[in-house]
Amino acid sequence: MPSVLNNIRDHSPKWTHTLSFRLFAIFVVSLLLTQMLSAIKDVSSPCASAVEFLQVLLICGCAWLAVRASIRPLIKLSREIEYLDPQNRLIRLDETGPLEIANAAAALNAMQDRVAIHLKEHLLILATISHDLQTPITRMRLRTEFMDESCEKEKLCHDLGEIEHLITEGVSYACSAQASSENNHRVDLNAFLETLVFDYEDMGKPIQHRIVGKHVLHTQPYVLRRLLVNLIDNAIKYGGGAQLEADSQVPGVILICILDRGPGIPESELERVLQPFYRIPSDRQNGTKGSGLGLAIANQLACVLGGQLKLSARAGGGLCVQVTLKSLAH
Repeated sequence: MPSVLNNIRDHSPKWTHTLSFRLFAIFVVSLLLTQMLSAIKDVSSPCASAVEFLQVLLICGCAWLAVRASIRPLIKLSREIEYLDPQNRLIRLDETGPLEIANAAAALNAMQDRVAIHLKEHLLILATISHDLQTPITRMRLRTEFMDESCEKEKLCHDLGEIEHLITEGVSYACSAQASSENNHRVDLNAFLETLVFDYEDMGKPIQHRIVGKHVLHTQPYVLRRLLVNLIDNAIKYGGGAQLEADSQVPGVILICILDRGPGIPESELERVLQPFYRIPSDRQNGTKGSGLGLAIANQLACVLGGQLKLSARAGGGLCVQVTLKSLAH
């Protein structure tokens, strides 16, 4: 039966698929039924009140059907649009249903394609500029090798290092804003985090960890590792050490925290430091090295994983970075 209906729909004129036609059809049906009830009322006057009640009920029912027919496709479309995110993989909207809704969905899908192409072009331009800048930077480094040891040479080498770091961070931020081509995999988070911690311990880096319960994720392992490495490196750099914790207090949600005992971030700056190239005034005044992209990159990576990143002050001093991800039942 569904195939027969689909064949009829495929061969019917397009104007029959519009919301306007559906509303008009409901109006015509309600009008015909109302006329039929009026004729019945004229024939059987003793039942006039009951027939009038049925007329009112019929009109209300048809009005409800008309509203439902016009709003339901819009509600479905709005729910699908909520999941659209240029940072994640493209989600194609359903282009079936009433002609107006199908056209809107097709236009949004086309817009998604244009945005994706636009972002890829920007990333390609940034990567090309980064590659081209490496050549003059390398020449400048070679020239410094032939310079006599002096304070000016040391400053020049330091400035070149900062330029290289800024270029690398800029490309990393642009890449993190793009949808990853990595497929999702089932990940044993306990083993994943323990392996990550062991890698830092092998390098002699100060790190502690505490994992409560057993957790399984369906995620992109490489992106998750980039996210956590970024945050752990940041904690070690500013706090002298990192503490990694994982727990699940809400079913289906895993909370990963990276804590440090560094100077922390003022509460008024917690949201702003997630913006690219933003550095808190105290870091600039103290001459602290950094490009202002570390936390911005981490925030982008968390979005790619479908999670959230939140900063808060740690009790007793320091910073607490919370990464919320969806977990699987095990």
